[in-house]
Amino acid sequence: MQEQQYGLRRQGQGEARTVNRKAEDMQPMECLDEIAQASSTLWLEQLLPPPLPAADAAPSGERRREPLRTGLDTCTDRFAGAACVWLRGEAAGLTLSIGGGHNLRATPAGGWLLCPQAQAASHYWLPRLPALRTLDADGHVLAERAASIEGIEVDAAGLAASIVGRGGAIDLVAWRLDDPALVDELTDFSALERASWYQWGSHTLYARPADLYQHLIHGHIYENRSQWPFNWKICSENDAHSLYVTLSGLFRSTDKRIYDLLRKQVVLSVVDRLGEDGAFRHGEWSRNMECHYRLHASGIHLMLDYLAEHDDPTVADALQRAARFLAARPDKTDLGQWFLHDELEQSEAGMRQSPFTWKASRVLGKSPTNMLVLNTHLDTLIGLDRYRRERGDATLDELLDSAHGAAMRVLALRPAEALYRLVAKVLYLTFLPPEKAARLPLLQRALKRVGWKWLAPRLHLLKTAFPRLVFPGGFIDRAVSLKGVSDAYQPINLMDLLRFARHFPSPAVDAVVHEALAFTQGSGLVERWAGMKNKSYAIGFWAEALWHACMLYPNPDYRSWLGTCMLRLERMKMGLPPSLLGANAEAVPPDRQVPCPIVSDGRLRVANLSHGDTREFIVANASKDPVELTWISPPDRPIEWTTAGGLLADAETVPAESWLLGRSR
Repeated sequence: MQEQQYGLRRQGQGEARTVNRKAEDMQPMECLDEIAQASSTLWLEQLLPPPLPAADAAPSGERRREPLRTGLDTCTDRFAGAACVWLRGEAAGLTLSIGGGHNLRATPAGGWLLCPQAQAASHYWLPRLPALRTLDADGHVLAERAASIEGIEVDAAGLAASIVGRGGAIDLVAWRLDDPALVDELTDFSALERASWYQWGSHTLYARPADLYQHLIHGHIYENRSQWPFNWKICSENDAHSLYVTLSGLFRSTDKRIYDLLRKQVVLSVVDRLGEDGAFRHGEWSRNMECHYRLHASGIHLMLDYLAEHDDPTVADALQRAARFLAARPDKTDLGQWFLHDELEQSEAGMRQSPFTWKASRVLGKSPTNMLVLNTHLDTLIGLDRYRRERGDATLDELLDSAHGAAMRVLALRPAEALYRLVAKVLYLTFLPPEKAARLPLLQRALKRVGWKWLAPRLHLLKTAFPRLVFPGGFIDRAVSLKGVSDAYQPINLMDLLRFARHFPSPAVDAVVHEALAFTQGSGLVERWAGMKNKSYAIGFWAEALWHACMLYPNPDYRSWLGTCMLRLERMKMGLPPSLLGANAEAVPPDRQVPCPIVSDGRLRVANLSHGDTREFIVANASKDPVELTWISPPDRPIEWTTAGGLLADAETVPAESWLLGRSR
C-alpha cells in the first residue's frame, strides 16, 4: 500500500523529518493540521489541496474555511484544474517552503510563478507578497503593510522563506495550477490585459490579475482604500461587482479561462459573506456593522450577472435571501415606497451614529430620518426589478410598482420654480473651475462667494421646505434632507438615472437625463473635478454615465463627449470604467455581448458600445503622437470609421490626442 510523505523543516534548523501515514486514511486538512502542530513551517505543496476533478466541479467552484491550529486558518477555493488558498496566521512568524526542482520567475499577471522542472508537476502562483494586517472583531482592516521576509534558504531540499510579522495577522495567498493552459495565460498578455480599469467602489485601478488581491483578502472583497470616517477598509459588494464586470469583459475578449476562474472566485467571496438574515453588513459609517443598501444591491446585481450564465442553486438561494432582506426595508412616504440609503436611516438612534449632517423632516410624508437619497433608491429599485424579472418573483410587484411611482414623482417635483432658478444661478457659479471663476466680473465673484459660503451649506433647508432634486438647468441633487451640496454626485445620479431609464422607459425621464447630460458637459464641472484631488473620482462615473447614454440613445454628442472623457481619464492615469469593455450584464445580457476587439498598441484604448448585431467602438489615443491602428483581435465585421470632427477616416492611424468612432457598415 502506497504511503504519502509530508516533509517538515523546523524553522532555523537544517534538519528535515517526515510524517508517514497511509494516504487513504488521511484527509488533506488532517495532514495540514498535523504539520501545523509539529512546526511553524508550511509546505506549499501540501497547503494547497488538489484541484477538483472536472466532473465534480460546481459551476462556481468550491470553498472551504478550516483552521489548522489556534491562530492559523485557511480559506480554500477549488476549481477544475486549479485551487487557491489564503493563509492567515496570528503567529509572530511562519516559514513557507516548497520542495526542490522549482524555478521562480516574475509574470506580467503580477506576482511570481514557481515553475517545476518536472513536466507533470504543479505550478504555483503567488500574486502578492505576504501582508501584515490588523483587523477588528468585525473584519475591518485597521492597518496593513508588507510582512517582513527575513531570510531565504535554498538547498537541495527546496526553498524556504521566513515571514515575520508582529502586531497583526500574516496574510498569504497562493494558487496551485495543474492545468498548463492557465500558466500560459498568466505569462502571455495583450495590450488590453495591461490596461487599467477604474473600480466603482474604491475608485482605484485594476491593471492585472494580481490586483484582484488588493481587494480579495482572506476570501472576502474589500474596498482598496481606507474609508472615511474611521479610516478603515470595509468589505464592499460594489467593488466586487465592478471587478466581476471587469473580469467578464476580459474573459469575453481573450477567452482566457483564468479570468473566468477569477470572476467565479469573486462570486464565491460574495456568497460567503452573506449573513444568516440575508444581509451584507459593512460598518461603513458606525461601529454597529450597519448595512449600506447600495453595496448590498451591488451584491444582488453581481449574483444576477452570474446566474444569467450559470445554473447554480447555491448562488440562487443566496440571491433570494439578499433580495428579500432588501425588499423588507423601504420607508412608506406620500410618494410611495422609498428605499433607504443605509440601515442607520431606520431610526433616530441609528442616525445619531451617522457621520452625516442632516435635518429631521416629515416632508412628503417620509420618516424623519429618511434623507430621501436619490441614487440609492434608484439602484435598489433597479436591482430588485432585475431580480423580479429575471428570477420570476411576482411577490415584489406591488412594492416595486410603488417604488417606481415614488421615483417618478420625485423627479417631477418642481415647486418654487422662480426661487430655484435664482438659487441655481448662484449655485452654478460655485461649480466653475478655478481658472474660469477667476475671470468672472466682480459682482459674480461676490455671488459665488455667497453661494459656497452661505447658500450651499443651507440648501437642505430650502429643499425640506420646497422639496425637489431636479434643479432648473440640469443639476440633480443627491438628497432632500442631507446638508450641503455634492456636485461630484452629479455623474453618479446620472448613471443611475440612465439605468433607470433603461428599466422603466419614459419620455419624462429621458428629458431629465438629456438636460442633465448637457449641463454636466457644458457647466465646467468636469474641469472642476479634474483639478480637485478629492473629487476627481467623479470623472470615472462621468465616463460610465456616458457609456450608458451611448447604449441608450443615438445622439452623436454623447459619443463625442465619451471620446473626450476617455482622453482625459488616460491623461490622468485613472483608467476606464469596466462597462466600457462591453460586458455589463445589466445593460447587455450575456448572450448579446460582443467581445471587445484588442488593439496592438497599448497607447490606444477602446470603448465597446456593441450589442447583438450592432458593432460600435470608440478608439482613443491620448498620446502626443499619431498611432497606427492595428489589431491582435480585430472587430468581427467591417467597420466604417469617422474622426472626432465627423469626417470619414481611413482607419490606418488614430490622430494624436484624439479618437475615432467606428460602426459596422
